[in-house]
Amino acid sequence: MDEMRELRMLAERLAGASARIDPIVEEWSARTFTGSAAGGGVVATVDPAGTLLALDISELSKRRHDGVTLGDAVVQAVHAAERVAERAKAAMMRELEAAAGPHLGGLLGDAQRSFEARANREPE
Repeated sequence: MDEMRELRMLAERLAGASARIDPIVEEWSARTFTGSAAGGGVVATVDPAGTLLALDISELSKRRHDGVTLGDAVVQAVHAAERVAERAKAAMMRELEAAAGPHLGGLLGDAQRSFEARANREPE
């Protein structure tokens, strides 16, 4: 009976961690990130994975820059947006670690060891 109580406690702790983590991941997954170049004339928007969602080039930038310079500005804006997304991901990971508590990894390891011990035990 102690084993069942221990398993229930592990499940409750995992559920509690999940309840704290899910909203953080959901909020982060819906965000977009922007970066700009050419004095703000080129703006790139990416999703959390770094996928380009939008690219806005002002009319002034189109007139002011040749194709090569404009292309370089596009690359710079996309890279800037990707860096913003990466920093946001790092911050989100720190928030997840805090929300999960310091022992989530240990909790999962304990659960795995508990199941392995039960699976390898000879029947009584």
